[in-house]
This record gives sequence, structure tokens and C-alpha cells, in this order.
Amino acid sequence: MKNFEIIVYRLIAGETQIEEFEQWVYSEKKLEQILTSDDYLNLISLSYKQPSSLYEAEKILKRYVDIGKYYEWSLRRVLEKVIDHSENASRYIEKCYDLYCDGYNFLDNLGLGYGLSVVVPPADYIEENEQSRLIDGFYPAVAEEASKVIGWLNSGKIVITGHDGSYQGIEYNDNRTLQEKEPTSYKISSPKKRTWKFWQKN
Repeated sequence: MKNFEIIVYRLIAGETQIEEFEQWVYSEKKLEQILTSDDYLNLISLSYKQPSSLYEAEKILKRYVDIGKYYEWSLRRVLEKVIDHSENASRYIEKCYDLYCDGYNFLDNLGLGYGLSVVVPPADYIEENEQSRLIDGFYPAVAEEASKVIGWLNSGKIVITGHDGSYQGIEYNDNRTLQEKEPTSYKISSPKKRTWKFWQKN
């Protein structure tokens, strides 16, 4: 992916420091070739002493990237953190639930099967020091679910096209088979080696 796109993505994600971005604007020689003359002039004329300058820069630059690809880039980073089982994996597993609620319905298995259990832990895992045991119990199944979603992105079975700006406004094309759309979250929502019964026989 081009450096320009990464810079813009990080800007949209709120990960860019003003000083770092200002230095990039003044040193990136290719900007004049990428932007229109008016947009380039507006960008270098911003007062980067003001925090609002990043928002103004975002309004200029986001017109030059595919916003759907930005959302895909952001989603991939979350999924990769889940797969890596990083120290703060719980944060990214919970994020899958947030994304599901934002309209990423294809994250049902991750969001409802695992993320919701981080937001509302089962009774046996309510204590704060029990969270790591809860998260560890999700592996390797949760990583396999995250890898499955990355596979859909790689193959074009899920193509994120953008966001309409509303609640649950994520827009995407879903080219998965009926079998791939079959929810499995109710089967895998509990940590391994624990059994959850949702019904009782008379």
C-alpha cells in the first residue's frame, strides 16, 4: 500500500500527531502531483499550531483515497491483533463486538460469539483478574474466526465499500455462500472446556 494512503488512513483513525503530520506535509514532494493545486495550497497553508488543523487536513485528503479501503485497513488491523493473541487481545476482541453493532454484520461470530462475552463476562469470569483466563480460553478458535474473515476480505467475498455516516452505516458487498453466512457464535461463545446449556429437557 502506498505511503500516502497509510498517512491518510492514520489521519482518519486519529493516530497522527500534529508535529509529525506537519513535517510530512512540508517534506513529501509527491503531494503536489497527487493533489490539485488548490488542495495543495490549502493543505500547506493550514495553521498546524491549532488542533483543528488535523480535521481540516482530513477533509482535504480523504477525497483522494478509497474510503472503503480505509475501513478494510482498519478492520484488518483489529483482526490481526486478535490472531496475534497480543497482551491487549481483549480490547480487540471487544472491538469486534463494537464493529458488529456498527453494521459489520459478517462479524457476528466474532462479535456475538466472543466480543459480547468480553463486554458481559459469564458469571465465572466477572472478577477482573479472571479476564485473562477468559481470553485464553477463546484460543485458538477466536483466531480461526478472525482468519476466516481475513480470508473473505482477501478473496473478495466481503468487499467494504464505505460508510453512509449513520448509525450502523457500514456498506459492503457480501458474496459469501449460504454456508459461510451460517452463524456459529451460539456454538462457540463459551471458553473451551466449559459447557453452556441454553435449553433444558423435561
